[in-house]
Amino acid sequence: MSNARGEAVLGRPMGVAVAVRAPPVPWRRRVAGLLRPLFAVAGLGMLALLVRKVGPRELGDVLLDAAPWLPWVALLEVGRQVMDALATRSAYGPSADLVPLRELVRAQLIGTAVSSMAPAGRAAAEATKAALLAPYLGGARATAAAATSQSASLAAGGLISFPCAAASFLLTGWSAFTLAMLGHGVVLVLACAGFRACMRAKQPCAWLARRSARWARHAQQFHASACHGPLLPRGPMSAFLGSRALQVAQYAVLTHAVGIDTSLVQALFSQGLYLCALAVGSLVPGQVGVSDGAFALAAGVLDTTAARAMSVALLGHLVQLLFVTAGALTPLVWRGRAPVPSVPAPACR
Repeated sequence: MSNARGEAVLGRPMGVAVAVRAPPVPWRRRVAGLLRPLFAVAGLGMLALLVRKVGPRELGDVLLDAAPWLPWVALLEVGRQVMDALATRSAYGPSADLVPLRELVRAQLIGTAVSSMAPAGRAAAEATKAALLAPYLGGARATAAAATSQSASLAAGGLISFPCAAASFLLTGWSAFTLAMLGHGVVLVLACAGFRACMRAKQPCAWLARRSARWARHAQQFHASACHGPLLPRGPMSAFLGSRALQVAQYAVLTHAVGIDTSLVQALFSQGLYLCALAVGSLVPGQVGVSDGAFALAAGVLDTTAARAMSVALLGHLVQLLFVTAGALTPLVWRGRAPVPSVPAPACR
């Protein structure tokens, strides 16, 4: 063989395999890979202890009696998925028309599975949707939209926590539940505002551009997309608030299904309880064991037994499992379409 200068050089004989060293796995990814199954096992162990404590037979009777209400909860979950997809579409702003509706629906289904099973699920889901929709919008624009959607989700979760805290105050006064829900709301709204401010600031984008030549090509477009709209993104935030309102309706149906005397106050308290459990158990897949323990702990507040209160969380897991399964199967049965490249018209001569 010869090189570009025409000098003779030796090459490897044909058929000889060349060993290629795989790039080292970052330590954070290795730690996350170890912690994920540990937290999953811990959650399942906690759930098993709770089932044993409240009584498997009583718990099974409550779940069987409540099963006919599950289709209504699943229907409300479909509405939540629609609102979440609308929030993602709204985060794209004027570029939303570039994304086909079928691809948005597909990305939403896949993102739902990721959101329920991955640590820090909402952020992981938005990153997944950005990766799936990037071919239609470009990486920088899709990343900015994912970050906007994530911040809007934080704001919606924070805003819905305030009426949940008010409901908790009516039921328990200034209890640990009320303070936790109130603090949860304040932290999430401040996190949204701070996150959006960092996205819109020039200094972080300039710092990243200096650190990475690859990011420098997209920093300007990312910053322009992030600066679109107000500091608190009204469109995506309104859609996520609609999703949370439907979730309150879900808890109203679930608490009624297990035999709890349900009112709007109980439904809002249950929603706030779920959101606090979601924050505490963000590393546990599906919050299995965490939300169940929170509802069992709040059985006295809901004026019911621990088995009935815990059944609310278990029924929520069943509906969640249905949509996680659908999202996990989506890449296998529904292939995405590659965007059609635009061909420039030939110049007239």
